[in-house]
This record gives sequence, C-alpha cells and structure tokens, in this order.
Amino acid sequence: MTTGLLIGQLATKFGVSPQAIRYYEQLGLLNQPDRNRSGYRLYTLAAQDRLQIIRSAQNLGLSLHEIKELLELGEHSPDAPRRMQEMVQAHLDELDEQLEALTHTRQQLGRQGEQLQQLISVDLPVQSLLKILAALEDHNPVEAVVEDDISRGMLAKYAAGERHFSGIKLIGAKLNGTLLSYANFNRAELMLASLNETALEQCTFREAHLSGADMIGAYLKDADLSHAVLIGTDLSEATLAGASLIGSNLGGACLCEADLRGANLSEALLMGANLEGADLRGVNLFGSNLIDANLKDVIVDEPILVDTSSMGYPQPVP
Repeated sequence: MTTGLLIGQLATKFGVSPQAIRYYEQLGLLNQPDRNRSGYRLYTLAAQDRLQIIRSAQNLGLSLHEIKELLELGEHSPDAPRRMQEMVQAHLDELDEQLEALTHTRQQLGRQGEQLQQLISVDLPVQSLLKILAALEDHNPVEAVVEDDISRGMLAKYAAGERHFSGIKLIGAKLNGTLLSYANFNRAELMLASLNETALEQCTFREAHLSGADMIGAYLKDADLSHAVLIGTDLSEATLAGASLIGSNLGGACLCEADLRGANLSEALLMGANLEGADLRGVNLFGSNLIDANLKDVIVDEPILVDTSSMGYPQPVP
C-alpha cells in the first residue's frame, strides 16, 4: 500500500500552499503523485525530497525554469551541481551590473542634491520651484545637452521606422507623451527617465534598468519587462494589462491604480511596492515576493495572503 503525506500535510510541512504544489506539478517540477483508495494525493518521501530541493533552490534565487533544468539533469547527476553553480554565478553577475547602474544613478542624483543644497542656501529674490529647477539644470548643461541629443536622435530614428534600441543609454531622458510602441529597449539604461503617458505597447524592456523612472499613466499593454530593474519606479495609473514582469525587481515601486489585468508577475520582487487600488485580476503571482507591499483596495479574483516567512511567497487564500 502506498504511504505518504496528503497535499495539505505536505503544504504545511514546507510552508507553501496546495495551489503552489499543484502549480509545480503542472510545470513538471513534481511528478504526479499516487492516490490512496479514497482518491487523495499521497506524496512519498521521494516527492518530499524533490519539494525540498525546489524550495532550497528558490532560496538561492533560482527561477522555477532554472530549477526544472537542474531536475531534468538528474538529482544525482554530477552535472547538476556544476550547472547550479553557473546559474548562481550568472545571478551574481547580473546583480553586479545592477549595482553598477544604481551606483551611477546614485552618484548623478547625489551631485544634483549637492547643487540643490547650494542653490537653496543662496538668498535668491524669489526661490520659486521653477527658478530653482531651472538653475539646477543650468548647472548640468553638458549632460543635459548630450542626453537631449540622444533622445532626439532616438525619436528621429523611431519616426523613420527604426525599432531596435537595445542597450541605449537614456538616463534622465524626457520622453513624456511620445509614441514608442513595439520598440526594443532590452538592457537599455533609463534610470530617472520621464516616460509619463508614453505609448509603449508591446515594447520589450528585458533586463532594462528603469530605477526611479516616472512612468505615470504609461501605456505598456503586452509589454515585456522580464527581469527589468524598476526599483522606485512610478507606474501610477499605468496600463500593464497582459505585460510580462517575470523576475523583475519592483521594490518600492508605485503601482497605485495600475491596470495589471492578466499580467505575469511570477518570481517578481515587489517588496515595499505600493499597489493600492491596482487591478490584479488574472495576475500570476506565483513565487513573487510581496513582503511589506501595500495591497489596500486591490482588485483581485480572490484574496491574497502574503507569507512573511522565508522568501515571502504570496499564497491565494483557499
């Protein structure tokens, strides 16, 4: 007679939901279990060991796709540990790139902060925001001109039919209200850029850096932002219906009133993100981290319970 744990017992033991276990089965990470005479799933010790591998690998930062690749190599294969080391190193390299980009952004903002402090310490006749900001821009004429030239050049190429802008550097660029749909911005640097109400339908931003960008009301329907860095990005009232945000970093981002219907946020980092009033119907949140996120008044198909233990994976309430 087959012995093992029922799905509820297995879920409790490993701190996951029964829905997550079924999802692992759908992806092929877990084999379909045997059933007892009453028809209930029974998970053997082998299945429990496999689930332990999945959870531990997730804590290493590996995606479910990467974990599946490791399991397909074989749990006892000598190639599996070497491949796992390569995956971890790739994630470390990616983090180093993100840190470098964020350091550059921090240095730029730090210089502007110092200049702002100098400006407001001067006894100007009228210290209006307009005059202070204009004076601040005057302190960076070279950078402003260079970035403005790049922005204008990119827009001219787009108007001429060019759509491939992979790796372009548009830090702090002002592109509000422009039409850029169907363009390729993979690995582009758009930190602190202004993209308010910009049309970006079906654009690809895979592994792009958009930290601190303003994208209020941006139209990103069916856009691909997989593994993009969007730390502190303002996406209030943005349309992200059907968008792919797999593995993206949205820590501290603002998504108030955003339309995320049918978006894929699996394995995304949303720690401290503000999702107040966002439409999350049909959203895939498996493996995403929602610790300290503001979920007030979100529109969902079913309530979301955030697991604050370990990596904090969100679990639908049964």
